[in-house]
Amino acid sequence: MKHIRVNLKSFYTDILDSDVYLNGVINEDNFEYPKTPRMSVLILPGGGYSYVSYRERDPVMFKFLSLGYNAFSLDYSCHKLYPTPYLEVMCALDYLNKNAREFNQEQNKTTLIGFSAGGHLACSYAGIYKSLNKNAIRPYALILAYPVTSLVKTNNPECVKNISNFDDKLMHLLSADEHVSKDYPPTFMWTTKTDTCVNPNNVKWLERELKKQKVKNQCIIYK
Repeated sequence: MKHIRVNLKSFYTDILDSDVYLNGVINEDNFEYPKTPRMSVLILPGGGYSYVSYRERDPVMFKFLSLGYNAFSLDYSCHKLYPTPYLEVMCALDYLNKNAREFNQEQNKTTLIGFSAGGHLACSYAGIYKSLNKNAIRPYALILAYPVTSLVKTNNPECVKNISNFDDKLMHLLSADEHVSKDYPPTFMWTTKTDTCVNPNNVKWLERELKKQKVKNQCIIYK
């Protein structure tokens, strides 16, 4: 197992204004995990865009590592409005793609995993990434845990303020359910019926649009 911690600003000085760290655990070759290109995941923890939750970072990375994946997480910027965190996700995906051979993983096959506000960042990024840069990389798939999918309809004012400052145009731009197209990544999402922090209807709003566009998806709401 190999650990990495990379300051993406060192590689993307023309895009990023401040330090942002990409963390990773990489499977090294052994008899249990033979040398074949591996799939990778990039984890975006929650925290309402106020902080990055370590509870939703390291334990998740090591679980996916145990399943044979290369697992990474991004300590994206908080209390910074769009587009800052989105550019950081874009650079992280680009970095993983450019170093795919070194990390022994497949190019263009990094799945974004997002929790809560991190789920919002993942699913909204997937809908508007082309507007950030024509060369931005599409996530291979999405795994969303109790995500915020709409800034317009959600019950999370802190999240909305920290990423959009209640700007109406931004709130619509960053509402994933308003930007689903046929090339949206396959999506698995889950939440709980009793969640009082993130309205469980968030997954229903996105699920409805995914079905309209016939995007492969699965949604589970636990009781």
